[in-house]
Amino acid sequence: MHISPIHVSVHTTDPELRCKMMNNRFAGDCLRHLHRFAEAGLDINCQLVLVPGYNDGEELLRSMQDLAALAPAVRSVAAVPVGLTKHREGLPQLRLFTAEESAEVIRVMTEMGDQMLKKCGSRIFYPSDEWYIKAKLPIPADNFYEDYPQLENGVGMLALLKEQFTEAVDTCEADAVCDKRTVVATGVDAAPYLKALVALAKQKWPALQVRVVPIRNDFFGETITVSGLVTGGDLIKQLAEMPAQRLILPLNMLRQEGDLFLDDVSVDEVAEALHTKVTFVQETDAYALLEALITDKGGVANG
Repeated sequence: MHISPIHVSVHTTDPELRCKMMNNRFAGDCLRHLHRFAEAGLDINCQLVLVPGYNDGEELLRSMQDLAALAPAVRSVAAVPVGLTKHREGLPQLRLFTAEESAEVIRVMTEMGDQMLKKCGSRIFYPSDEWYIKAKLPIPADNFYEDYPQLENGVGMLALLKEQFTEAVDTCEADAVCDKRTVVATGVDAAPYLKALVALAKQKWPALQVRVVPIRNDFFGETITVSGLVTGGDLIKQLAEMPAQRLILPLNMLRQEGDLFLDDVSVDEVAEALHTKVTFVQETDAYALLEALITDKGGVANG
């Protein structure tokens, strides 16, 4: 059926715990299915959404050991922290990871990755960028992520963006640049890293008038800090007092159809409310970001 590689949300390899977490009495068959996929010659990329007190600690170690035994069929395993919105009436009591717990997840996954790197030439296990942000630890260098097998899970996205943006600035030969007032809006997590990239661009082109603005997530709750869950309504409210001629946004803020934000606010509504041109840039495309910053082009324009 040509379905390789396949992407599997594993979360835990403990059958009983997986049934509990998935609220599905059949969910415990996951590891058996993974063995079947491996025997059939399929490549597998796995995801672990970790929840404090559920599938972290010893359970995380168990899951990693079980998945490591399936290498090289299991090509990569990403761990991401659970995200909790403010809309949790009637749901189980869960909490977010602390900075110390996040640092511990990084430690155990890095140790396992180092072991797999020596054993089979690939580290396989990767903490997502969110863990480093939560733990206030530096993002690893570009080569840590090998061929970036888990970008869609936010693994290495910031490292790749920095590497490529630096290269784009170094190789760009533009003399004159756009001097329009520009706002780059993003999630709280990514804002400091984008500010560093904009500062790098301003060193080469001082005429740039660019401001990076982190958007607080009032719609889903302030604990949601990723750019992909920023809504149009929050953009309108928080940018209303920041007049700009251009607004640059990551493309992942839009639904897959590319016409609406997650709160059903349209791109045109944002552009009209803020009286500005709105340009979207693929969040991992550093070259398109630089082009949008310095030329008033690049990405997808609306408004």
